[in-house]
Amino acid sequence: MNLKLLLTAAIMTCIVTTATQAKADTYRAGKFTVTINANTYVGCDAKGNCIKLEDGTGWQDNGYRGMTWSNGDYYYSISWKEDSDDGMYLMIVNKSKLILAEKLVAVSENTPKVELKWAIWCDVVNIKSGQLALRFTPNGKSRAGLNNGNHVLLRKQEGIWAYVDVIRGPNKKVKGLKGWVNSNYLSCTKEPQVLNPAIKLYNLCVLPR
Repeated sequence: MNLKLLLTAAIMTCIVTTATQAKADTYRAGKFTVTINANTYVGCDAKGNCIKLEDGTGWQDNGYRGMTWSNGDYYYSISWKEDSDDGMYLMIVNKSKLILAEKLVAVSENTPKVELKWAIWCDVVNIKSGQLALRFTPNGKSRAGLNNGNHVLLRKQEGIWAYVDVIRGPNKKVKGLKGWVNSNYLSCTKEPQVLNPAIKLYNLCVLPR
């Protein structure tokens, strides 16, 4: 992928986000150590010099998603390609010049490397009338109904049937429920779990100049 063009798009285009507290995740990016905690970024060099940036802005552009933080003329961005196992990248830009582009490698206190974990998030779509049944078992009895716009976490799939957690949506009474739905009415994307799953992407906007 063209990292410079991607980060330029991230700077020019943003998506309003909401966030709640999440456990921090730490990564290696070349000589740098990067810790992400919800929408907070902490980056340290090999000498232990660190920078902490808050209030990151989530974005989506041309098949990529990520989060960008600004610090004066510098922009720090974490990005990943939707529906891909390619992993995440850190890019740093100063005055429109790309000065760093490194793939993130997850680390922990006990092991130098760990595999990146992914989650599949879906939106209910294409309901023309009525609701999408949330069932106790595949093709079984319905326990609730979902509307277009309900956001769910896909846990497992058997044929056309998907077992999901209901995260949010227009009908708040179903929030937190679990069950089986017909996956033909889901639009899904795979996303890394390093970013807080509560951070979701909404209306497209342009950064103020």
